[in-house]
Amino acid sequence: MSAAVKDRLADVVARAGASDTDREAWLAERMGGVTATEIRDLFMRKITVKQLIGLKLGRRVDTFSGNQYTAWGKTREPEIAAVVASVYPIAAESRVFHAVDNPRFLASPDGLGVIGDVVVSEIKTSKHDVTVGSPAFEAAGYRAQMTWAMRVLGAKRCLYVSERHDSDWQDRGGQYFEPAPLGLVPVMEWVEYDEALAKQLETIAVGFLVALDAARAGDAPEAVIDEELDTLALNYLRGLDAEKEGKALKESSYKAIVALVDAGEPVVQESSLARVSWSPEVVEEKPVVELDQVAAKAAAPAGLYERLEQAQHDVEQAQAALGREQGLVSAHEASFRVEARTERVVVKKSALRVTAAKGTKETKA
Repeated sequence: MSAAVKDRLADVVARAGASDTDREAWLAERMGGVTATEIRDLFMRKITVKQLIGLKLGRRVDTFSGNQYTAWGKTREPEIAAVVASVYPIAAESRVFHAVDNPRFLASPDGLGVIGDVVVSEIKTSKHDVTVGSPAFEAAGYRAQMTWAMRVLGAKRCLYVSERHDSDWQDRGGQYFEPAPLGLVPVMEWVEYDEALAKQLETIAVGFLVALDAARAGDAPEAVIDEELDTLALNYLRGLDAEKEGKALKESSYKAIVALVDAGEPVVQESSLARVSWSPEVVEEKPVVELDQVAAKAAAPAGLYERLEQAQHDVEQAQAALGREQGLVSAHEASFRVEARTERVVVKKSALRVTAAKGTKETKA
């Protein structure tokens, strides 16, 4: 490790704060700034600025205390981090870090290390395929989360580690039901720092912190209303109301028609206004075929099932060997990655959400 890299790593470590092993201190430190998870959710519009300010100032209570999904992630994270450490010189992390240029820009990566330069890691578990570029990966906003973590720590690469599970939740002796991992090793992919995306996220962060400070001081800025936009939004909401009324009428009428004609016989009626046809359901009894495993094994040729078990064992051993070799190859190729080209990628689709104003909702109620 060069002296320059040692200095950069020392600078990063010097900007580390509380560890999540001291949960209260860790949460308190995060309340004063904006974290990678919060930036991700603001960027993906999973939470509004107003809602997040409410949480930061204690005006809104987050009642979520965890479930089987978050518990599974916490259970698997140290196990996955150990696998990562066996392939890359990346140590598990639990601290909150501050950006060098703005101590209120925060991030808590899952790992920190040096591979040529400072790198971070992020670990995710899911029943879905959340590998880089997958629909679930993009929908979750993980690229934005990792980009912010790299922005805060000054890293140019993040090792994204994803493990998929079978979603077969069973009682395995823990506080919650648990599934089983799919595959012998998690998927490890390098995500490069995206300067353009980082600038977008920084704009969101600065805007949020300004709004947070104003709310804390009781100085909420007066909104400027675009009358044309407001009129269009109102017309849209009126259309939604009409659509809801039509949907309710359609559904209630459909149920009433079914109740009227469902007497076990076909019905056809046509007037000058409407035509109705009804075909009752047809039910047949069909045999259900099941395997008699006891009989099958009793009549099996000698060694048939034993050879199957041996073949399955051989496949598992081969998969384990393949995983180890893939990890070694990835580690070797890491220092040979170069920027070959640039391409335009939609990292966030445009989105529009129109809702009734709070006062309007209260009036309706």
